[in-house]
Amino acid sequence: MIRKLPAELIREIAAGEVIRAPVDVVKEIFDNAIDAGATRMELAIVNGGIDLIELKDNGKGIPREQLPLAVEAHATSKLEDIHAISTLGFRGEGLYAIRYAATLQVLSRPKKQLGGASLLSQGDEVGMSDVPAPEGTTVSVSKLFALLPARLSSLDSAQTENKKIVNLLHRYLLHHPNLSVRFTSDDKERWSYAGGSFLEAAKFFWGSVTANRLLDLEYATGQLKVEGLLSRPELARPRRDRLLLSVNGRAVEWPDKLLKSLLDVYKELLPANQFPVGIVNLTVPFGEVLVNTSPEKNAVRFLDSEGVCIFFEEAIRKLLAAHPLAKALPDFREAEAVATAPQNNFPDLEFVGSYQDLYLIAQSRDQLWVIDQHAAHERILFEELQKRYQVEEPVILVTPEIILLNPTELASLEERQVALGELGFELESFGASTYRLRSVPLLLAGHPNLIQDVLKGTLNEDDIDQAWRNVLARLACLPAIKAGHSLNAKDATALLQTLSQCETPWSCPHGRPTALVLSELELARRFGRRGSRTTLDSAFKVEK
Repeated sequence: MIRKLPAELIREIAAGEVIRAPVDVVKEIFDNAIDAGATRMELAIVNGGIDLIELKDNGKGIPREQLPLAVEAHATSKLEDIHAISTLGFRGEGLYAIRYAATLQVLSRPKKQLGGASLLSQGDEVGMSDVPAPEGTTVSVSKLFALLPARLSSLDSAQTENKKIVNLLHRYLLHHPNLSVRFTSDDKERWSYAGGSFLEAAKFFWGSVTANRLLDLEYATGQLKVEGLLSRPELARPRRDRLLLSVNGRAVEWPDKLLKSLLDVYKELLPANQFPVGIVNLTVPFGEVLVNTSPEKNAVRFLDSEGVCIFFEEAIRKLLAAHPLAKALPDFREAEAVATAPQNNFPDLEFVGSYQDLYLIAQSRDQLWVIDQHAAHERILFEELQKRYQVEEPVILVTPEIILLNPTELASLEERQVALGELGFELESFGASTYRLRSVPLLLAGHPNLIQDVLKGTLNEDDIDQAWRNVLARLACLPAIKAGHSLNAKDATALLQTLSQCETPWSCPHGRPTALVLSELELARRFGRRGSRTTLDSAFKVEK
């Protein structure tokens, strides 16, 4: 039987649709602060935002008489035309949802108002009082989901919820680099960003190595404008996690057509399945973009999608054309009938000769093998390092190294400190964002210049196992035999024998094949023979 739900249940459902985790609370109140013209904010959270979230801003404030209305359902000062949304918030449901999910206090004072007003609300209860207050607004949200135990139990750990909030703040500040934000977690200041340019924000959150490889993007035609940063081709990632888009100040997911326009320009410059890094702020007329297309407000649709894509592609082409860019190597295209080494037991190979002091030529039964000596040696060293680091004791540094961590790395360290200790990194706090590194894995002892990069790389990857694998791959690459290094027959044979004993001899740790193979039958066919054998010694330089 269809029946109308009671008001109490409707409010609980509405709260759950808008507020599912502490990060949703932060998003709602940050949107309100930006819409109010705030330029300085202080965010404090306790226990991942579950116990407390407090945001102070210097925005224009809410008049005393309008404060009770601000926490009612679908009450807002922002929405004039649903077809031309100019603010981040517009539905008037954020504070209303928060009051039914937690205890909400709003303290606010507009510039011309004498004294401030405070509103305290939990569920249906709303209380008002007059209090002294600075210009702006302070929103405090405490005891999130205290009366909704099922929702409380569904939250992730406090550390994970904290990391979600940190990632959201990074996204806000990369798209709004002029904002000044101080972030405190569990009564400890984690970082303070003073505001600045896109490049300064990128340096603060992504580090100088990344920021120095970004190009300034600024282009406008008519009412369309794009600004931000995009990377040179040498700075590419296998994921799009650092390719960020905002439309009219709102952080959104990439529309498929717009992303394709970007990748079409970069496709001749990047290897396959790689993405540029960057911050793209796109401005279009408010009436030309649909914002109210998803509950999360993170998807948009352009009324003139083709026109926006043409404009955007032109902007990227002009940006890249204005800078001397080294073209990335194209993907390797295997010749017909030449295959990668078979995915079974690696055969015993007989060394025949070498080509260009880079490729070893070998034979096995009725097959001709070409082995990349650098890739093969990388694989050997990589597997040796994998075995070594698991049994070797870490090295205590005579002089501890001072490490300065950015906000992303600090959040990652809280999650990974135990795992890093198991790898051999012992860190101790030495200030708000500074740590003292007391020990390192033995295999890093001979590479002091890499220690800081390796530690930061381990903190910045999403998966610590993959991060450490990348570290070992890098360490294997450094001493591996390089192109142009001539191997005699004895050394080449030893390399082939050692490669055959590897667990995964078929590729280097970066994924490139170590060997290509061509059957004698295919050789005979190419030479117009009918199964006759060829003499390899006459075809290649033979090492004695």
